[in-house]
Amino acid sequence: MSSALEAFRAQREIVNEIHARVVETSERLRVVDAQTNAIAKNPALRDLLRDESRWLEEARRTIAEVRLLREQELRRFWPGVWRRWTVALVFALAAAWAFGAGQVWANRPHERELASLRDRVELLDAVAQRLITMTPNERRQFDELMKRPAAKK
Repeated sequence: MSSALEAFRAQREIVNEIHARVVETSERLRVVDAQTNAIAKNPALRDLLRDESRWLEEARRTIAEVRLLREQELRRFWPGVWRRWTVALVFALAAAWAFGAGQVWANRPHERELASLRDRVELLDAVAQRLITMTPNERRQFDELMKRPAAKK
């Protein structure tokens, strides 16, 4: 029976220790509650929290304004890029057209000369063909016509 009595005493000691801890914990909670109430009722802290709340609201407003400005900036960005590229493309096309027009203008005298030479060659080919088919009598008459008068001294 001594062991049952010892077990009972051990349990009572444990219960007393638990009770002491519960009392100690409740006392600490009362102290923490009193401190919390003191802090919550502190006017300086309330003013600080009110100021921080106001600052937070201003920061939210500022962020919203900045977000709106960034969206507007993005809406304005692409049209500006398209305008710049359009101007660059128009300039490139104008430069290419001017180059082509300059080439045509520069080659025009050569083309006229080539056309003139073609006409002359065609005429000379016709004359050569006629010379080849001439009879000797026609050839003599042609030679007489082609002689130049002697230069006067």
